[in-house]
Amino acid sequence: MEKSTQWAPENSISPISWCAMLLCIALFIYEHFWGNSFTTMVVMLYCSFMLPSVLLTRRVQEKYFIYTLEYIKAFRKFTTVMSTLFFCIWLLATYTPFLH
Repeated sequence: MEKSTQWAPENSISPISWCAMLLCIALFIYEHFWGNSFTTMVVMLYCSFMLPSVLLTRRVQEKYFIYTLEYIKAFRKFTTVMSTLFFCIWLLATYTPFLH
């Protein structure tokens, strides 16, 4: 089967992805000690969207999703946008009360 050439191959987890995973762990620790129910839910949503966007590397896609490479690419972009959006919501919800 011919491989897709629309985007550059990514065979391993990039440094930005490692930072996103470490940020997820740090947010969980912060929420455990100082969070409330709303911000904890936002962190959970951040993590649930962050994991597919980070862990669906090119190698995983070619091994398990060979017939749906283009769809996985769109799904990965969507999860990246959603995880960024939930991180921004968490920042807004956490630090807005400190400004007033």
